[in-house]
Amino acid sequence: MVRWTVWWVLAWCLAGNSLHAAPLTVKAETPSVYTVQKGDTLWDISEHFLDDPWRWPQLWQANDYIQNPHLIYPGDQLHLIWRDGRPQLHLKRSVKLSPRVRVERTPILTLPAEQLIPYVEDHRLLTAADVSRLPRVMGDSQGQQFISPGTAVWVDEPLSPQRQWGIYRPDASFTRTLVNGEAVEVIALKAIAKVSVVGQADERSQIAITTLLQEVRQNDVLLPSPAPVRESALRFVPSEPPRGLHAQVLGGLANQQQYLATAMVVVLDRGHLDGARAGQVFQLHRPAVPIRDEAGNYRYGAVKQHTSATELAGPVIGDVMVIRPYEHFSLAVVTRATAPFEPGLAALPPQLPPASPEQS
Repeated sequence: MVRWTVWWVLAWCLAGNSLHAAPLTVKAETPSVYTVQKGDTLWDISEHFLDDPWRWPQLWQANDYIQNPHLIYPGDQLHLIWRDGRPQLHLKRSVKLSPRVRVERTPILTLPAEQLIPYVEDHRLLTAADVSRLPRVMGDSQGQQFISPGTAVWVDEPLSPQRQWGIYRPDASFTRTLVNGEAVEVIALKAIAKVSVVGQADERSQIAITTLLQEVRQNDVLLPSPAPVRESALRFVPSEPPRGLHAQVLGGLANQQQYLATAMVVVLDRGHLDGARAGQVFQLHRPAVPIRDEAGNYRYGAVKQHTSATELAGPVIGDVMVIRPYEHFSLAVVTRATAPFEPGLAALPPQLPPASPEQS
């Protein structure tokens, strides 16, 4: 676990009105003062205080008078107070300085950077049409199936030598049908190597491998190398998605992942054009159980002719948090799963019990 950065003003803006549909509940026997530890994450702290960690912005609303984004650092103290019967947090700085020692502290982040940055940095989701237009590795001068550094590698297009390039391998594909009936296929690309252009001839480019993560193969594709992803890419807070934003887990980033579990990164079939944002938390639901009524006798299974049917809601088995939305799809990390699960589960906004009259 590593340290996390938090944008508090953004957190408050992301908190929807639906967060007030039920009273905010603090875990039983939670200490009134918590000292932030090195290695804490915002998600850890949210779970420390709340039964529903994604409601963190509501707990932090006591600080909505602060104009600039706030940062939490190891050593800071979070004080749990009650105002008008509602729990709220106050931040108390804890900085010890010596005239001869310069103290530098790094703020905590929302999720473990070492766990997620490789997925944010080394993976891409591109449409199948875009992937089909990318330059491809033709092979090397020795005819090897698995290409390693030190050989002359050729690409089927002229590439700019002024740019750094990365080699990616299509690793999995996912399809979604849009409201207008259009089918969109997206392909997950996994970073394989970093290369530089060393020559050109006959509308082809010769490249040299500078960093190798995995052996290069024929038909791997090339993309310009992006700027290194920093921890700032994880500057988001847990929040609730819009109530009408329903998603589905399409699968993991690798084809061989038949079962998914806690800490794995998955692909959701909703993106930023649908309203998905980094930090939004969805609950994972198993499929609903169909029940048919045959003259007063209930049976499991789909409805038959001359029978009525209903469904029993599927149980909640975990949560996923969006870490990088694309246009129509998103990468999300499984923050909790009570058991391994297969792709296809519904990812729905968290369900909260309605507030009772005396609590509303």
